Amino acid sequence: MAKGRSSYSDFKNLIKQLEQGQISPVYLLHGEEFHFLEKILQKIEEVVVDESTRSFNHHLFYGKETNASDLLNVSRRFPMMAEKQLVVVKEAQYINSTDSLLPYIQEPVGSTVLVWYHPGKKLAMNRKLGVAFKKYATVFTSEPISEKEILPVVSEYITNKGYDIEPRPLHLLVENSGAKFSVIISELEKVFSNVEKGSKVREEHISKYVGINKEYNIFSLQKALAQKQKAKTIEILNYFLANLNNHPIVMLNASLFSYFRKVAIMQSMRGKTDKEVMSALGIPFFAIGEYRQAASNYSGTKIVKVIDCINDLDLKFKGIKKSAGNQASLFQETILKILSI
Repeated sequence: MAKGRSSYSDFKNLIKQLEQGQISPVYLLHGEEFHFLEKILQKIEEVVVDESTRSFNHHLFYGKETNASDLLNVSRRFPMMAEKQLVVVKEAQYINSTDSLLPYIQEPVGSTVLVWYHPGKKLAMNRKLGVAFKKYATVFTSEPISEKEILPVVSEYITNKGYDIEPRPLHLLVENSGAKFSVIISELEKVFSNVEKGSKVREEHISKYVGINKEYNIFSLQKALAQKQKAKTIEILNYFLANLNNHPIVMLNASLFSYFRKVAIMQSMRGKTDKEVMSALGIPFFAIGEYRQAASNYSGTKIVKVIDCINDLDLKFKGIKKSAGNQASLFQETILKILSI
């Protein structure tokens, strides 16, 4: 059955289906979160292709180098010395004349598994090809993990890898990575390659192997802003500006937006318990006090002004709004504006 917008639970369900031998003849894998797309493709390859006949039955195409007729010819072949063959189309968004593929999607060959791999921008599901996939194929839309889900999802990933992690380094890792799951996974691999399996990941591991400074990081910048510590904020800001290769300004700004958006939500939850706030915002218990302090220091219209400043900077980064100065100077200006609010 075709699926639309997919969550982390949908990812796990699809992996489970494949492990149980529930294999569809046609898959559309598209969306922004590359990690999930890659893992699903790897699992499809694992369950469909027999290594002994891989050279005969695993066909990989790239959209820029492929035309629809060649793809159809291979897809309609029978596998050699195996039950199934796998046809993977990467960079599928670049294939032209896709209308000729519609009859095949509607009536695929049962011994072929066709994977339409379309990472990044999602396929338009209101056009002919998208409509056909939605009706006849298994569709996985790899959406970014929501802010509310990201901490438990990363924690589960770490557990499945055979490790444990303390709340503070988990929060620091997520904040420093802009809550982007693929980035977090990449950073965790550095830790896993240096820390013995079965160990608890601590803050010093994150600092040493991921390269996050214990004193100067996005976590400490948010805290300094929350407490309106001007001297500390400027000290951390100067560190970032002197180490731009390790601290992309765009990612820092995205993290600040996420942080202050949660502060704004907290302001709307007056009277709620810590547990209710933690659940709604997806934050750990140790951060509750800091968020409450930020909510108090940026009450009323102040929080709106802060978010407006961050949004304004984002528009300048994207070229939607004109600006004078480079990213570093614009970010510095924004931080100083927030301190003055």
